Amino acid sequence: MVKYFNIAKVNLKINLYPHILLAVLICIAAPWIMGVENLNEYQTAQVLELYVSLIGMVLCVPLFIPDQNTNIRELLQSKKEPMYIVQMIRLLESLIIMTAIMAVFLLYLKKANCEFDYGKYLFAGMANCLFLGGLGTIAYSIIDNIAVAYMIPILYYVLCFGAGDKYLGKFYLFSLIRGSFSEKFYLFGAGIMLLGISIIYRNLNCKLKCNPFNFKLSDNS
Repeated sequence: MVKYFNIAKVNLKINLYPHILLAVLICIAAPWIMGVENLNEYQTAQVLELYVSLIGMVLCVPLFIPDQNTNIRELLQSKKEPMYIVQMIRLLESLIIMTAIMAVFLLYLKKANCEFDYGKYLFAGMANCLFLGGLGTIAYSIIDNIAVAYMIPILYYVLCFGAGDKYLGKFYLFSLIRGSFSEKFYLFGAGIMLLGISIIYRNLNCKLKCNPFNFKLSDNS
């Protein structure tokens, strides 16, 4: 357990800290960008889905950044812990911090006399965050380019403005604004699946690159 805590501690120090700071700053800036006092359910949903949900990609996409450094990657691969365990600890740490930031922000909205169901809106916000973060993370896993990894969820976010629920259906990000909650279950499940697949693909791809053959050539061959 101590070694897992140390992995999370190192990740927080060398990788996650600036992204946490950015996510917090996004929430702090909300009163000046959108206004957060005396909101009804529709207006609160706007703040949550159009703005605060963006912290999902801020906190999830950097999952593989430490692995970009060859020295760090070789050091991690030399340890007893498999890379996927390290990455899962990083992901869990990001999700815990994301949930905490979202929960505190919604508590702030409650203190600002906003009308909404706290548990329902917390789940809705996390569903959006997981889906956007999952899109970026799996893009990073496949393409191995951090700029593209951020671009994919941003493009999907913009697509939701243009296409709306007509084409995106159950994976429409802004359903709560229209009074529909069921889409959040699909987004939540898809987000978890994308994050899981990104770790699986990343490690399988690494193994294939590092050891493309499952056999050794004999000395006589």
